[in-house]
Amino acid sequence: MRLVGALRVLVLGETWTIPVGVAALLLIGLGARTAIPELWRDAGGLVLVAGVIAVLSISVWREAAGR
Repeated sequence: MRLVGALRVLVLGETWTIPVGVAALLLIGLGARTAIPELWRDAGGLVLVAGVIAVLSISVWREAAGR
């Protein structure tokens, strides 16, 4: 039940973890795209998906641990 509550809080936008995580992910992606464009072209999508999953996992974990 704590997971459902944590997801509800995330959907309603009562956390800063997701916006900060997404901003960091975008900055990292921009830096990687500039520094190593051939690798980013081949693996950039996978890196972004892994980053989004990591941000959501960390956010849910923090919300569930805080209650």
